[in-house]
Amino acid sequence: MGLKLGFLTISPGMRCFSWLAAGGGLLLAPGSVGAAPNGTWLSQPQIWYYNSKQLLPEVMERIRAENYKLVFLDYRNVSEPVQQLVAKEAREQGLVPIVWVQSPQYRSMTVSDLVREARHADGIQVDDHFFANYSLRDFYRLRRAYPKPIFCSIQPFQARLVPPGGCNQLDVQCYTSQTFRQCVRVADRLGAVVSLSTVRTLRYRGTLGGKSFNTFLWPGFTARFR
Repeated sequence: MGLKLGFLTISPGMRCFSWLAAGGGLLLAPGSVGAAPNGTWLSQPQIWYYNSKQLLPEVMERIRAENYKLVFLDYRNVSEPVQQLVAKEAREQGLVPIVWVQSPQYRSMTVSDLVREARHADGIQVDDHFFANYSLRDFYRLRRAYPKPIFCSIQPFQARLVPPGGCNQLDVQCYTSQTFRQCVRVADRLGAVVSLSTVRTLRYRGTLGGKSFNTFLWPGFTARFR
């Protein structure tokens, strides 16, 4: 039985997927075709700032104009009405809002807590902090409890921790210049999206060939509002 995500139906057994523009629509494909933006992150301070300045519609429009399709959202200590508003503004721009669960180990979060944190989005992202501090059994509990897509983000040395068949999309954090090429090879081997650091590795996006990439964090915040 597939998972419904807006205009997509996603098989729970899929390890990695990407959205590709084609024929006026978006198609599901097993690999990435064309070096293209896939997703970007908005941190808790960014969400607070854009909301306080009533700039959420504008920032979501700008993210979509840069051809991103996913927006990963840090909802820690963000009020429920603002969570709903952020997700709404993302959807109105054709973006898919995904809750990025930050540092669950420091908050002693259970699987039920993870599911609750993602209640106002269309997917959940667990990252390297989750995989460093939670077991494979915990992940599969989440997989059973959470009906929407699960996005996984790891550091390259965590490749062996990737749950077989459990992630709807996987990305590898290639955030260091010195290890960038090696990290991209790990992403290739795993069939994963390459995540780039705005400060350190985004400048290498032109070397990715036929790969999709994420950007950490959305750069418009520091570029425009510093």
